[in-house]
Amino acid sequence: MVSSPKIPDNLDELFSLSEFLEFNDTVKECIIQDDNVKNYELDELIVSYCKFKNVSFNESNFSKGTYNDVIFDNCDFSSTNLEKSTFKRVVFNNCKLTGTILNGSYFENVSFNGCVMPSIILDDANFSSTMISKCNLNGASISGITFKNLDFEDCDLTETNFTTTSMNGLDLRTCDISGIITYMDDLKGVIMTSAQSLGFIKLLGITVIDNE
Repeated sequence: MVSSPKIPDNLDELFSLSEFLEFNDTVKECIIQDDNVKNYELDELIVSYCKFKNVSFNESNFSKGTYNDVIFDNCDFSSTNLEKSTFKRVVFNNCKLTGTILNGSYFENVSFNGCVMPSIILDDANFSSTMISKCNLNGASISGITFKNLDFEDCDLTETNFTTTSMNGLDLRTCDISGIITYMDDLKGVIMTSAQSLGFIKLLGITVIDNE
């Protein structure tokens, strides 16, 4: 069960995030809409009790940030550096995270819904009560992660790199896992369909021939 963000009903509207960040590194109880902070750089940004709608963070650097009780709707994080950030009770709805760097980040009660996330980098991330639903993670790197209650639902995980990630307890039955990259030892405890398992049988050098 993923807890929802706790956001007040009445939020102040912030009209230019980039101008606000020239003098502040904390954003609280605001709604930001139809804004562009492309190519911006600020470490250790703190955001809490906020909503972002149609905001582009494209190619910006916001590493080591802290995000508590935040909703991102239709936002663009393509090629954005968010490494070593902390996300608690955060929702990403229909966001673009192509090539987004999130390695070493911590996710607790976080939902990704209908997001486009090919080539996202999540190496060494830590997930607690996280739902990733109907998302495209084609070619993503999810190496060396740790997790408790991480759920993938109807996701495209084709050619995703899971090396050095213990997949014990992951239920991937509703996902496309064609061509995923992993070590056989890391597959112990993963849940998949019989059809999905055939690809891994081939990795073991086993040829399956049904009797006619």
